[in-house]
Amino acid sequence: MKNNQGSGTLRGAYSWQIEVIAGAHLDYWLNDYFNGLTLRHNGDGTTTLTGDLPDLPAVYGLILQLRDSGIVLIFLQVKRMKGKGD
Repeated sequence: MKNNQGSGTLRGAYSWQIEVIAGAHLDYWLNDYFNGLTLRHNGDGTTTLTGDLPDLPAVYGLILQLRDSGIVLIFLQVKRMKGKGD
């Protein structure tokens, strides 16, 4: 099965590694709100969220959640990672 993005890769062949730095300390209950991403408070008053997401819709969904929450972003990085079957 090919995806609709023209890359010729099999759907599910990749996961997406996320790193977000937010401009304030976020409450730990937001860990559940952000699909179980790891939340770490930094000494400079920022918060780092890290983790893996299964597909691009989940990546875009996270970005929309951040936007809709009014969280100030300092840094956002998304890396494509090979899936376990590759």
